[in-house]
Formats: sequence, structure tokens, C-alpha cells
Amino acid sequence: MNPLGYICILTGIIAIAAIWLTIKKARQRKILISCICGFQVLFILSLFVITLLLFSNLNTYSRLTTEQDVVDVLVRHVAGKQYELELIADSGQSKRFHINGDEWQIDVRIIKWKSWANLLGLDSYYQLDRLSGRYKDIDQASVTKLIAHNISNEPAKLSLWQLRRLTGNRLALLDAYFGQSVFMPMRHLARYKLSVTQAGLIARPSNEIASQALQAW
Repeated sequence: MNPLGYICILTGIIAIAAIWLTIKKARQRKILISCICGFQVLFILSLFVITLLLFSNLNTYSRLTTEQDVVDVLVRHVAGKQYELELIADSGQSKRFHINGDEWQIDVRIIKWKSWANLLGLDSYYQLDRLSGRYKDIDQASVTKLIAHNISNEPAKLSLWQLRRLTGNRLALLDAYFGQSVFMPMRHLARYKLSVTQAGLIARPSNEIASQALQAW
């Protein structure tokens, strides 16, 4: 925990103790001592509020900049503009798909929580949706049949997505629900890392081949 968090807890405990002492002295009709204790309570509460605000801002910023790794994408050239993409999870499990085009594209569905829910510890919830190919040339894209694959891993049991549908987007914690895509150039043995933040999806090259492909893109 951030050190400010411990300070918040400590000042909160001291404030509660000071309030209890003030009430006790007031009941004993020790007016002067209870007034002194009252001023101390106000000071401690002010310190608690300031520390809490600082902790909230720092913690929120930290959570908003935290990235969750989604999947690694490894590209292998097959023939012409046909490629095999291997999606590798952190667990080491992988799936392979064949697509065509100049670029690969992954679509993801994202549920974004409100900022105060981020503060409580809720991270953006994502779900892989679709993998497909993409042509840089618009004319070629309009006449060539592209291959797409469903890569959703939505469980059959009640899920957050189903709950969102049942409540009609009226979840109190829900800030936004949206789909997002990233696309990157394909080159033999290029490897990319796909991550998600509270704001959305990010794809980065994770080897030299992918970096060179981006430079020439």
C-alpha cells in the first residue's frame, strides 16, 4: 500500500479516539478540556481529509496507468498474403488462426468503471471478441474476402456481459461499455504484446522484427 494509505488509517484512528475523548469530557462537564479536545479533533480531521484526498488522487492515477497483459500475437507467413497468427496467453496456452491481408486486427469489448469504482480497486473488464485480416489498400479490401475468427471466451454461465444486458446498462458502477480495435502490420516472426488499461487497448512490438515492420508501415 502507498505510505499515504497507512497515514490515512492512522489519522482516522486518532480522529475517532479524539472524538470519543471529547464526548467523554463533555459528559463530565469539563468544558475547557472538551473545547481543547474539540479543536484537536478539527485539526486531526482536517489532516485526515487532506491525506485522504492526496491518497485518492495518487491511487486513482496509479490504477489508471496500470496495464493488464491480454495476449501475445506471433505472426508466421504462410504464402502470398496468407498468415498464421498464434495468440499466446500468460498461462502459456496458445491458439492458432489463419488470416489473409497486410495487417492483423483484434477487436475487444471493454467495460469501463467509474473513477470512484477504480479507486475501490475495480479494473476495466475486457473480453476478446474477433480476430481478422486487414488490407491497407481500400480497393483490394473491397473486392477480397477477408477471414475472421471468433476468439471470444465468454462462459455459458451468467457473466458480467449478460448482467449488463439484463440491467439495460443501468449498473451503478458502469461508466462506459464499448468495442475497440487495434491493428498492426504482419511480417514473418513479428511478435506483438496486447495490453489493456483503464482507458482502452494498446498494442506494442515485442521483438526487433515487429519494430522494423512498424517503421516500414
